[in-house]
Amino acid sequence: MTPLHSSFQTVMQRRVVPAFMIAILGGVFLSLLIPRPAPLQVIAIAAAILLLVGGVYYLIYQTLVSPAADSVVYQNGVLRVRRHGQEVSIPVSSITGIRGRLGLNPETITLDLSAPTPIGSSVTFIPPARFPSTKEHPMMGTLRELLSHQA
Repeated sequence: MTPLHSSFQTVMQRRVVPAFMIAILGGVFLSLLIPRPAPLQVIAIAAAILLLVGGVYYLIYQTLVSPAADSVVYQNGVLRVRRHGQEVSIPVSSITGIRGRLGLNPETITLDLSAPTPIGSSVTFIPPARFPSTKEHPMMGTLRELLSHQA
């Protein structure tokens, strides 16, 4: 059994980073109110900017982190993928393509599937973190090797 994802990285991106962002945005907004309230115009402008930053972060979160699988494990020619409480077994032979997002944090790897599964027609997961991410993630080479042995 070979784990292909980073549960630590997934937990960090799904739970810790959003809580941290909410705390920072809330702290910045409260700093305008305490100890001496800022003028109403300043508070309104700051609230608009914070809402914009929060909205951009939410869109990035929904695009990169939310679709990521909770776990991806390779075992005997089959990927066992768990996402949002559903577990699916996917034969490696049904993988038609491997895509990675370079230079983004978190890095994600997407496996395109030949046939749709209950969790979708592709599997996205967060591989173990590394720094800096200017080259292809080594996990992509590992996956290509698994595919070549199955062919």
